[in-house]
Amino acid sequence: MNSLYARAWYSKALAFLNLKNQIGAEKNFEKALEAFDAVLAVNPEDSVAWQYRGNILRYLDRPEEALQAFEKALDLDPDNIPARYLKGLTFGYLNLTEQALEAFNGVLGRDEKHIGALYYSGLALKQLTRDEEALEAFTRAAEFNPENSKAWYYRGVILSAFGRNEEALEAYGKTLKLEPLHSGAWEGEAKAYLALSRRREALRTCAKALELEPASAAAWETQGRILKGMGKKEEALSAFEKSLILEPGNTTNRLERGRLLGQLGRPLEALDSFESVLELDNSIIEAKVGKGKALLVLGRYQESLDAFRKVLEPEPLSSEGWKGIGNCFLAMRRPHEALQAYEKALSSGTENCGILSGLGEVYYTLGDYSKALESFEEALRLDSENLFAWNGRGNAFYKLGRYGEALEAYETLLELDYESLPARYNRGVTFSQLKHQDTDFEEVLGNRLQTAFIKYLELSGRLPEGEIGGESWKYRGFAFAELGDYSEALKAFENATINGSESSFPRVCKGITLLCLKNYEKALETFEDAEKDLCAAVESEKVIKSGKYKEPGSLIPDELNFILEILLNAKGLTLDALSRYQEALTAFEGARKLSDAENIACSGKGLVFAHCGEWGKALKAFDRILTHDPKNTQASVMKAFALIRLQEFDKAISVLEELTTDEINSDLPSCLLGFACFRLEDFERALKAYRKAIDINPKNSHARNGLSELYFRLGDSRGALKELEASIAEAPENSFSRNLKGRVELEEQACEEALESFRRALALDSEDQRLLLWDVYARYMYAEASFEENSARFRHMLLAAAGKLEKAAIWQRSEDNELKAYALYFLGLFYCRAHYFRKAADRLNECLSLDPPAEVKKPADLLLINLRTGPLKPTWWKWWLDAKTNHLLKKLSFWLIFLIIFGLLLSHPAALSLPIISWPAVYINHLFSLTGNISWPVYGREYMVFILFLVFILLLPGFRQGRPSEEELEPLTPPYPDLDIPESIIEEFGEKLKKSLFSPEPMEESVSKLGDF
Repeated sequence: MNSLYARAWYSKALAFLNLKNQIGAEKNFEKALEAFDAVLAVNPEDSVAWQYRGNILRYLDRPEEALQAFEKALDLDPDNIPARYLKGLTFGYLNLTEQALEAFNGVLGRDEKHIGALYYSGLALKQLTRDEEALEAFTRAAEFNPENSKAWYYRGVILSAFGRNEEALEAYGKTLKLEPLHSGAWEGEAKAYLALSRRREALRTCAKALELEPASAAAWETQGRILKGMGKKEEALSAFEKSLILEPGNTTNRLERGRLLGQLGRPLEALDSFESVLELDNSIIEAKVGKGKALLVLGRYQESLDAFRKVLEPEPLSSEGWKGIGNCFLAMRRPHEALQAYEKALSSGTENCGILSGLGEVYYTLGDYSKALESFEEALRLDSENLFAWNGRGNAFYKLGRYGEALEAYETLLELDYESLPARYNRGVTFSQLKHQDTDFEEVLGNRLQTAFIKYLELSGRLPEGEIGGESWKYRGFAFAELGDYSEALKAFENATINGSESSFPRVCKGITLLCLKNYEKALETFEDAEKDLCAAVESEKVIKSGKYKEPGSLIPDELNFILEILLNAKGLTLDALSRYQEALTAFEGARKLSDAENIACSGKGLVFAHCGEWGKALKAFDRILTHDPKNTQASVMKAFALIRLQEFDKAISVLEELTTDEINSDLPSCLLGFACFRLEDFERALKAYRKAIDINPKNSHARNGLSELYFRLGDSRGALKELEASIAEAPENSFSRNLKGRVELEEQACEEALESFRRALALDSEDQRLLLWDVYARYMYAEASFEENSARFRHMLLAAAGKLEKAAIWQRSEDNELKAYALYFLGLFYCRAHYFRKAADRLNECLSLDPPAEVKKPADLLLINLRTGPLKPTWWKWWLDAKTNHLLKKLSFWLIFLIIFGLLLSHPAALSLPIISWPAVYINHLFSLTGNISWPVYGREYMVFILFLVFILLLPGFRQGRPSEEELEPLTPPYPDLDIPESIIEEFGEKLKKSLFSPEPMEESVSKLGDF
């Protein structure tokens, strides 16, 4: 009876408890406890009463007393399953998991299908991390009681932990079928979907979990991880921040927040987040690593290095710590120390993509490109989507000259990151190299090069101008320079100089840009300023000791020498452009001493010697280049050009024949070969060479002009005109083409067309004296063919041609006596035909005084003789008194003869009777009478004969033969302009040297990218 009464109070207490009336339940449990105490006072051996008493004590939160009661019940009846089960629950409440599990196992030993014991033993096993046994327990609990949603839920949790996410989803599904508002199951589903990369479903289920339980920090954390996996970093960051509002002490979520901030390019906030983790728990290695990475991105390299060193204090073999130290040393330009750090990171046995990428970058910095390539490829084996490794792989291929493979690497990088600035820029640099190597695809590669650089400039220019760093400005300058936009390049390099931590190289690039803009004085000033700074840096201890790091941005000696070499080469080209050749040679010699290759310095010296006309020295300079680099096509071409200028055509041909093989697809060597063969009158080989040059490059106007000259020499005027039309279409500004066309048209007697061609040629190059001679010669030939000789129009045209020559004053200014002689000859000819005989004779006399070549002297002599024996034949008295030669002798002789005749006549006695002359006759007679030598009566006849003889001598010049020379006057044409050997290659060579000074290197990815958050 007492037992029934006690159970009634117990049941009533449970009813109040179910109604969530805690106070009522507690009062009734107290009464039930008193009742059971009364029962046990009567019958202390009642095992069931002890069981009830223990359970009441458990409800009253008196677990220790409850355990004593359960022990008493089990002592009385070891098979009391409810008492043993409740004992297990009490142990669980006291967090005595192992004792609880022992109790539940005791239950299951007596009743293996006990649902409660199976479920709670599963929880105990899970808490003891005995997950496989826990899974078996939950599976059996769910099997025996399919309606137990919690068993299904925990089964799903453990299956997720085992990575059996498909089965976990099934378990969570059954949980939600039984309990649709189970937020934990929704969250579990989200985690399982996330593990299966079914992120959209994961996001949907996580949103349902948060709808049911918006205050769940774990659900917000899960949503953050899902959004992070979907690449929605801003939203993921927001989710983690909401989780931290609910659970501020969650260091894991703080770490995730820091990593996301780092990935979003907010390193300062990331640094704050990692430091807040360390404030909560200073032993978390991941936080120390994250702090080091954030400091690295912020450029605070020494602080970053210190942070990573702290990582090594508790874990001396930490691969992350050594990797971070390697990254810092690499950023601080200490590659040898970085190499040691990366090797220690790898020695831990951890193969990490970031470590291998950093190792590759170290080898790249040290110039060991083969090892760099191996490291980058090993990194990509571990992570095929690592952007840093793909860019490094492309750069290594570029340095090894494997440009096609480099392009493939950059293309892959663009597929992974469409807006990758290094990939865009490096594609352009690679196309630039390929363009210089393969003239067949020059236009196609040029278009792709432009597209690559334009896209790079578009992407890199999206930031506000004030936020673009010095390195970015430098690369923008290179891109503008490659596009030929030197004005924009100049602005970019000026900004790089202002914003960069190291301004020497951008300043040198600024000078090179000014050089390309032909602003030579300002370029030279820039180079001299930069040279002072570089020389000071070379002498500074911080760069002499390559192992000693002083400050970020400082240069190591090899880099300084490289920059100084470029500077001196650029300075040399600038001085050459300013015609300060000796100083230019000094600059190039300084650059040569700094370089192992010497190519640019020797090329610059060769260019200076070429400008000075010292072709022998130029030849030695180009030979020196070929000694170090026998396959240098440009140097070989310039060597051949120098040999041609030295008239050593055979040697030039031997050099050029090596360059005109099928392997070297260049038109210029073939063009020069054609010229050299033409000069040796080997017309067949010349024809073949010119045609090959045109086949390679149909736009080569020089080759077409050479072929035209050859056709003209061989009498094929039609073929010559055809080639000339094509040449003029390609190069309308080429004066040689116009002149040659005029000569061909003149040969074909198309005088008007020839006049127009010569006029255009002269308009294109008014300084070329040969062109002027051909222009006036064409006018003469046109007048001969079109007008009668004595017509006014004929004379007018000749005088106009002569006036043109007189105004140009070639014969006064020219230092070339040959050209001066030709000009004077033509002036004499034109004046003669226009009946200006005196002027004609003057010009011909001047011509002959220059000791002209035989082809000019002979016709000038003949023409002058004809003038003197024809229109300019003098009277007898002018011959004596106005002689052009022996003037004094003739004049003295004339007056002597005249005085003798006059004296003899006055000595005659009859002269004394003549008026007027009688007085001088008296004096003469008196004079002769004193001497007694004159006797007219005796010698009168002899005196008259002598007088007549003297008169005959005086009149003799008037009786000379006045017939012109019968020798035919050979027609004389002006000297031909120099055959169109492309003289412009000197300037083109100089321009290539200027552009090569930019030496745009592939863009390296920022070292901070190695510290991937």
